[in-house]
Amino acid sequence: MSDLPRNRSQLEQASSQLPLKWYFDEELHELERRLLFDQGPGYVGHELMVPNEGDYHSIPWLDHSKILVRNANGVELLDNICRHRQAIMVEGRGNGRNIVCPLHRWTYDLDGKLIGAPHFPETPCKSLQKHPLQNWNGLLFAGPRNVAKDLEKLAAYAELDFSGYVFDRMHISEYKQNWKTFIEVYLEDYHVEPFHPGLGNFVTCDDLRWEFGEEYSVQTVGIRNGLARAGSPVYQRWHNAVRARRGDKLPRLGGGGARSYPCPLNKLDR
Repeated sequence: MSDLPRNRSQLEQASSQLPLKWYFDEELHELERRLLFDQGPGYVGHELMVPNEGDYHSIPWLDHSKILVRNANGVELLDNICRHRQAIMVEGRGNGRNIVCPLHRWTYDLDGKLIGAPHFPETPCKSLQKHPLQNWNGLLFAGPRNVAKDLEKLAAYAELDFSGYVFDRMHISEYKQNWKTFIEVYLEDYHVEPFHPGLGNFVTCDDLRWEFGEEYSVQTVGIRNGLARAGSPVYQRWHNAVRARRGDKLPRLGGGGARSYPCPLNKLDR
């Protein structure tokens, strides 16, 4: 926090600022979509979304067109669109032996194989398409990047321990905004104390630390004053829950975030 420029002129001259047109240029946006987003790691979800054999969970941010399942092979990503009339078959999560299309009752096992088609003399050979998954510390990716290689030097890996956790629920919000503006504001912990009083009394940005790699960045913050005072009723419950679980041995970190980049900008091929 002490490295912030002290006056407006320093901010205006900072070489890290992007040209204004980069936020509005349609040609640049198309380049970002093609080279950054389409070629990215392709985050799908976490293996804790389907912890037990027979579990399934459709992917809402893919419009439920894909479904995570845990079968005898482990966690797999299947198409969630029936091969007959292209209906979405399942929305949400559950456990079962089969996936059944609600339109004509075509039935697939959790390996994606079609095992039943009512009134057909023979079951058509039409299985659901599988999509290769990469599992990195429980996080699931289906993009073209080699995630394990991209993150092999990540020192913060030890902090990403999901053992003892369960997947509770998912909340998705959509906003119309420039993605770069969101990233810039989100990564500036400068706004935490005035804008998030609850969070600002849970974490301390005076203990802000960064880790940078060619393909990633990690940002962590510490715990504020041993959780001495909550900044909001919601965070009071959070303080109480952390103390009930951890006692006097509080977490070393108050929070953190990691970002994986598709590729360094100097390797982009126009």
